[in-house]
Amino acid sequence: MKLRFFNAKILTAPEADPFDGELRVEGGKIVYAGTHPDPSFCADREVDCGGDLLMSGLCNAHAHSAMCLFRGIADDLPLEEWLYDRIFPLEKYLTEEDVYWGTMLQIAEYVRNGITCVADMYYCQDSVAAAMKKAGLCLALCYPSNSYANGDVLSEIERNYRLYSTMSDRIRYFPGLHAEYSCEESLLMKVADFAVETGAKTCIHLSETLKEVGDCTVRHGGLTPPQYLHKLGFFENGGIAAHCVYADKDDLALLKQSGVVPVINCGSNLKLASGIAPVYSMLQMGMRPALGTDGTASNNAASILREMYLYSCLQKQTMKDAAAVSAEEAISAATRDGYAALGFDGGTLASGKFADIVLIDLHAPNMRPLSDVRKNLVYSADNANVLMTVCGGRIVYERGKYSLGEPLDVIYAECERRRDRLMRQAGL
Repeated sequence: MKLRFFNAKILTAPEADPFDGELRVEGGKIVYAGTHPDPSFCADREVDCGGDLLMSGLCNAHAHSAMCLFRGIADDLPLEEWLYDRIFPLEKYLTEEDVYWGTMLQIAEYVRNGITCVADMYYCQDSVAAAMKKAGLCLALCYPSNSYANGDVLSEIERNYRLYSTMSDRIRYFPGLHAEYSCEESLLMKVADFAVETGAKTCIHLSETLKEVGDCTVRHGGLTPPQYLHKLGFFENGGIAAHCVYADKDDLALLKQSGVVPVINCGSNLKLASGIAPVYSMLQMGMRPALGTDGTASNNAASILREMYLYSCLQKQTMKDAAAVSAEEAISAATRDGYAALGFDGGTLASGKFADIVLIDLHAPNMRPLSDVRKNLVYSADNANVLMTVCGGRIVYERGKYSLGEPLDVIYAECERRRDRLMRQAGL
């Protein structure tokens, strides 16, 4: 579809000044963003933006989408109890269809919140991919298995890597594992060897809690999780590491050297009382962290706009410096740096980039006066300001209306029914 967005204020990149202009889309890509358009362009649909803001779609670089089935039933618990006493018992009974419908529900929240690109780390990855394809989101599949899983983990990774690595320019596959503490060394080494053989980047949860780091040093002769995984060659080709809350400067230097991008999950880490990641130190070292929401069983919202606010403001408090981590750095983590971490050509509005676009309401009271649009985006905006979300050149959300491939009321009903069954089976 050929789309023309006019009468818009356009933010092409995190550090750019917004300008009044026009943006055009054809074949799922942006073909023009500027102030002097070619009048011969014939669009299938023209959208009068009414002076509102066009910006890149947001990237959620760490999520467990189908875990939204568990939203509200494992709250106010520390991570260990949350995971082992509530989440693992529920996940034991998950089916392919459960994951499909849970992912569809999360997709509805994603597009309502302006999220167009997701790194999904969950089971039943064919179901995840099928749901994401229907809605057109940019998807990085990240394998989350561990030594307690049924079946041959490495065979599953090999199969998915072959299937998804060349399927589309809007899908990526990251071989990986759940965490150091849930995987035997032999499994970590097998995945590391596979990544080396294929040239693949890997993914894993890393240094999320102080207990995780302490236990790792006891098990592995004083090595922290990043040091231990580096020793095994797990990050030989780089990758993404979720959380990195307790990564010290030596760990961060090692991750940077290895080409690993930390994905910061402020809301989830706060709610589980896990801690605050050292984002300021990462940025000072030249690292470019991405943003994630984690799963909505622990966050409990899939809002990158909220994560941007926390990403900046938590560092200001930690460093006792109101200038620490600017609004522009937060926008970069939520857009360009997230897309880059996942290996996608998006995150900015420029000719040739993916047409992953969000229209933000600048006429709402919380966005006025328009003294600085970028500051307002990070410190004032919320999900109610998202008027439209475009994924790969297709409008999937527009002012309360969804186009996801499944009716919203059916998604709700399926998820409620499946949540009830899972809780009965788990005895919760």
